[in-house]
Amino acid sequence: DNLLSRGEKKKARKREHFAAMQWGVVPALMAQLRATMTPASWAAQLLILTGARSHMVRFAHWEEFDLVKGTWSLPSERMKMRMAFVIPLADEVVELLKLIPRIEGTSFVFPGQGKSGVMHANAIRNLLHSLGFESITRHGFRSTFRDWAGECTNYSREVCEMALAHDERDQTEGAYSRSDYLDKRRLLMADWASFIRNSTAIESSIE
Repeated sequence: DNLLSRGEKKKARKREHFAAMQWGVVPALMAQLRATMTPASWAAQLLILTGARSHMVRFAHWEEFDLVKGTWSLPSERMKMRMAFVIPLADEVVELLKLIPRIEGTSFVFPGQGKSGVMHANAIRNLLHSLGFESITRHGFRSTFRDWAGECTNYSREVCEMALAHDERDQTEGAYSRSDYLDKRRLLMADWASFIRNSTAIESSIE
C-alpha cells in the first residue's frame, strides 16, 4: 500500500499546474517591465518572449545568441530533455538583447554574486511580486504562451508544443520527421512578440 500511495503522490506532483497569467494581461505587464531597466526585468522579458524555462534564461551565455541570424542555440546539457535546441528570436528579442550591457569577466548574460555565478533564482519572482503579481510563477508564463497560441493562432499543435521544447512524437515518428519546425516557430514567436507589443491589453485585469 505504501508503494502504491507513493506512486500516486508522484503522479499527482507531475500533474501539478503552475499559476499562470491570463494572456490578455501580458502586454500590460511587459509595458511595466520595459519601464524597469534592471537585469531582473530584462530576464523576465526574455523569459516571456521566448517561452523559455527560468534556468535557461538565468544561465544564458552570450555565445549562445546569434543576433544576426536571430537564434538562441542551447546545447544538450542546458536542456531538460538533454537534446540541443534552437529558439528563434523575434526582432523584439534581438532589440532587448542589444539593450543588455555585457559585463567584463563573465560570459553570462545575467551574472550574479553567488556560487553559481548567475542571477539569483528568485530575482524574477521578486520583481513580479514587487509589481503586484504575487501569485504568478515564472514557469507559468509557458502555460500563458501555450494558451494564447492555442486560442488565438492557427499554428499546429506540433509547432506550438515544439516552441516550448516539447517533442511529443514517439521514437518511430521522430525518426521519419526530423524537423524542429524552426521556420514555423519563428513565425509563431514573431506573432507572440507582436501581440505583446501591440495588443490593447486588458489592463483593467491588473489589480
